[in-house]
Amino acid sequence: MVLMLSMFVFYSCKKDDVTQPTVYTRDDYIGSWNGTEAPAAKNQYFICVISADPNVSTNVNMNKFANIAGNTYAVVTGANITIPRQTLSGNIIEGWGSMQNKSYITFHYYVNNGTDSVVYNTTFNKQ
Repeated sequence: MVLMLSMFVFYSCKKDDVTQPTVYTRDDYIGSWNGTEAPAAKNQYFICVISADPNVSTNVNMNKFANIAGNTYAVVTGANITIPRQTLSGNIIEGWGSMQNKSYITFHYYVNNGTDSVVYNTTFNKQ
């Protein structure tokens, strides 16, 4: 009887298989990305190259973000990426994004060129 009871106790203490959440790092953002920008009236397709900022361990540099010439920077915190307000080739840009998986990012940002201010929803697919 004691043997049966001890077998039940040991069996019931077995850990369940639990899927661990995906951990994202700055390195997951590094590379070339195909960008698809909306609203429909201004759809643009472009390639943005994201590289590590050599001076700040949480930052990345984004070349041709929003299909605008030059480099903008962003701050990576796990699955989230923040584009602080900055001027890029005469355009004010600011926004945020979220890594959905290691090959897909969604961005929400605005661009003000001094005449128009447009809010964009953009998807990035890793090349």
